Amino acid sequence: RGDGMTMDPIGEGMVVRLRYTMKAIDGRILDRSDDDGETYLHGAGAIVAGLERALAGKRAGDEVSVLVRPEEGYGVRQPSPGPQPVPRATFHEGASLKPGVSFEAETPDGKPVTLYITRVETQAVYVDTNHPFAGMSLLYDVEILAVRAATAAEKKNQAPKD
Repeated sequence: RGDGMTMDPIGEGMVVRLRYTMKAIDGRILDRSDDDGETYLHGAGAIVAGLERALAGKRAGDEVSVLVRPEEGYGVRQPSPGPQPVPRATFHEGASLKPGVSFEAETPDGKPVTLYITRVETQAVYVDTNHPFAGMSLLYDVEILAVRAATAAEKKNQAPKD
């Protein structure tokens, strides 16, 4: 096989290309890959832990459905402080301001924190420490398109080159 693909099982240090649909328990589609699929480095924490664990040992051509609980997905929803308004002028010109977008910030005492945009208004952008999918059990339908060993550079950078 000259395409670099193997029939090896998915494991640490393998580059996996997959096509997926992520749904809420009620069947609403929340996210999906494009038709070409998406690529990730297995073991690098690039996908939610519950999905990564379920894909270990699978091979190219396999199709799986996986239920991922919040603890192994986007986390348990934290009750406070909830969405907080930030003046829209705080964000640089051309910033992607839409619900679900994340960015790094600092707490008042200088600790790094990831914030997620929950709502965008004319004067304010509402941000929350909870991921938009926090607290949700998610159903993933996955088709494994290809599996190959990662290169040394991909392992070092923790990101595959499509």
